[in-house]
Amino acid sequence: MAHKTVLITGGNSGIGFETARQLTARGAAVILACRDETKAQAALASIKNDMPSAEVSLVSLDLGSLDHVRQCAEVVRDRFPRIDVLINNAGVVPTRQQFTQDGFEMQFGVNYLAHVLFTQLLLPSLEAAAPARVVNLSSVAHWLGHINPKTWRGRFPYLVMDAYGQSKLANLMFSNELGRRINPHKVTSNALHPGGVDTGIFRHVPKPLFNTLIKPTLISPKKAAELPVALALDEQYAGVTARYFDHAGPARSRPVARRPVATARLYERSCELLHIDPLPAPEDTG
Repeated sequence: MAHKTVLITGGNSGIGFETARQLTARGAAVILACRDETKAQAALASIKNDMPSAEVSLVSLDLGSLDHVRQCAEVVRDRFPRIDVLINNAGVVPTRQQFTQDGFEMQFGVNYLAHVLFTQLLLPSLEAAAPARVVNLSSVAHWLGHINPKTWRGRFPYLVMDAYGQSKLANLMFSNELGRRINPHKVTSNALHPGGVDTGIFRHVPKPLFNTLIKPTLISPKKAAELPVALALDEQYAGVTARYFDHAGPARSRPVARRPVATARLYERSCELLHIDPLPAPEDTG
């Protein structure tokens, strides 16, 4: 396998960290884009301790600030003019309603909107490495989501899983729309459900319910990381775009996530919020 450069958001813990470890073990040069510098340095040190020859770099990325996303993208384009794979992994699930620096509900702003901006700004580096790949972490929880613009700057009452479901549905819709608008010979875009993973995402669930119903079905971050690593590097996914996968293979998704009119509407409205130009639409959006 040729040497690949892979950038992963939120690669300092959980699925992201295990994904970074497995990527480096397969010979990829990994860029960890993280908000918490202390945790990022610890992640880098852990990987280097196990694999001294691993190529691991850090960039500072706070997805809660669109200005910081723009600054990070500029740094990345300067330091890494060619990126083979972008893995949009980072996410938050606050149990109380919180807001980004730009006034968006935190899950919509961090999990979805900031990743749209980051991806769009890094397209020059991805296209320079063509054929390149974008891998988006969605979730089976997208089935719970509804795209509701009235909630993007706050929802009352705040229902954590409704907010999470909307952000994951938006991730999947963006992934599909990006795949429709970019030449797959240059950049592909696919989304995935990593599996139910034993991470902090379930901390708001009552402990008896978690222990009896949820915990037995969960998999480890190490197991969950296998799918994003495969989508990033495996030859079987070359040229595959606008698809959604779980560990069993191609996965079912909500029909709205595959509906070009709906995905185009969300993408174009998101670009308006971000003050960026959308990619040209394909001719079949009708």
